[in-house]
Amino acid sequence: MFLSDDLNTQVGTFALVPQVVAAVSVPVIAAGGIADAKGVAAALSLGASAVQLGTAFLLCHEATTSAVHRAALKSEASRHAVLTNVFTGRPARGILNRVVREIGPMNPLAPAFPLATSAIAPLRAKAEAQGSGDFSPLWSGQNPAGCKEVPAGQLIKELAALL
Repeated sequence: MFLSDDLNTQVGTFALVPQVVAAVSVPVIAAGGIADAKGVAAALSLGASAVQLGTAFLLCHEATTSAVHRAALKSEASRHAVLTNVFTGRPARGILNRVVREIGPMNPLAPAFPLATSAIAPLRAKAEAQGSGDFSPLWSGQNPAGCKEVPAGQLIKELAALL
């Protein structure tokens, strides 16, 4: 999120897609909160020309997702994604963890983008070395249900087969 710090300006994907399709004369690619074939079909039915999935690929074999991040995505914690600025200085969605709980998801004292990343790096490195994601940016959308530990090509084939 780079156009504004006002979180109230965020519009959900399925509310936004038809508005954008009506306002522009170029192909629209829907992204955000789409993690399975039903979501892809819904976005296409709202007028999107294509769909981009993000979180769904984080457990794929080709992803460079860390072991700590993978464990979080497979845990109950993945059901609690929040917007936070503590890892980058800009709002982004991630799994709620210790640092986000303790200092708040949106903290006005977070260093400005991109300085926050290096500010938390020592805590992150120490925690991850101990197998903990307490200080790691565990990026995830609101719908991690589509995450699968399969090759990315297989995930694409499975999505396409259901359309």
